[in-house]
Amino acid sequence: MNRIIELIKSNSREIRFFISFILIFFVLQTAYYYARPSTTPFLVDTLTTSVSSKIINLITPHEKTFVREGAITDGVFMVEIRRGCEGIEGMLLLMAAILSYPGGFVAKAYGLFGGILFIYVFNLARIAGLYYVVKYNSALFDMMHIYVGQVVIIFVALVYFMYWLSRLERSRPQNR
Repeated sequence: MNRIIELIKSNSREIRFFISFILIFFVLQTAYYYARPSTTPFLVDTLTTSVSSKIINLITPHEKTFVREGAITDGVFMVEIRRGCEGIEGMLLLMAAILSYPGGFVAKAYGLFGGILFIYVFNLARIAGLYYVVKYNSALFDMMHIYVGQVVIIFVALVYFMYWLSRLERSRPQNR
């Protein structure tokens, strides 16, 4: 029993972070769940579907994609963008991690802004990539969407969090 108490005491910072992370993530997920009906048109239709279509047309103008009924299409091939395709889960994970970690307000604000922007841009590239997968090798769509795309968004959030942590820790004065 003493060993367990000592282990808890010696890892109290990590335990506080973990518990705080779980609680904040739960609160953020719950808030998003209740806000979804009012935020989905803007987050999914405007910020994800429309912008992804514009990116595809910028990269490959001959595709001439457009948005119709929540989907990116060229009139023949179509990728339907639904709630959950906006990368919000990765953003919420990152937000919970940054908010849980001890640090100042300014560092957290920069971390949140940069991380959300980073995940957003990466997710737009993912959506554009899925359009090309549907058009040029549709047999790979399920694997690329479910197994690769979703995992990569979470991985991107984790990598950004580690980057933010390293910058935060380097900026702190060293205790000697």
